[in-house]
Amino acid sequence: MSQSELRLRNNAPEIKINDQFFSEIMTKSSNRLDEKEKLILDKQLQTSSSSGLSIENICWFVASLVCLYISDIFKVIVSDDRVLRTLLYASFLLILVNILIALYIIFYLTKVKKISSNKWNEYNPILIPVATGSFVIGSILLTISLWPVYNWLTAPLLFTIFMGFIVVIVNIPI
Repeated sequence: MSQSELRLRNNAPEIKINDQFFSEIMTKSSNRLDEKEKLILDKQLQTSSSSGLSIENICWFVASLVCLYISDIFKVIVSDDRVLRTLLYASFLLILVNILIALYIIFYLTKVKKISSNKWNEYNPILIPVATGSFVIGSILLTISLWPVYNWLTAPLLFTIFMGFIVVIVNIPI
């Protein structure tokens, strides 16, 4: 610090604020801010749409369609001899387990039994870990089974298709 800065700091008058007065000011201003924030949030909720459409989601969907078209993955899965069939079928089975658990949780537990999403683990604690494990292992097996066909493009290709699938699922009204 320079000499002039030190002199200014030493000569500055002290301002003493009563703690009670300060807390009252802070409470009143925070209440005003809370009211203003509530109004802003309400306005945003009224004007924003509830759909999951965004530029990012549209890009994922379009990229997924491009990957499906260019890779011709359905034809490859059905008729290409380079695909490792045993691993492919195992991956389909594990991903099917994941989808069935998701349908059970989303439709049966939420709609029929009226159990909220934060209580799913209390109702049946094994469902989420089994679904997660089956999806991860199924995805790895699917990648390995298609590796002889697409080589290093297998992982980005499957990830892009998966993201397009997620975008479609998110936009389905339930």
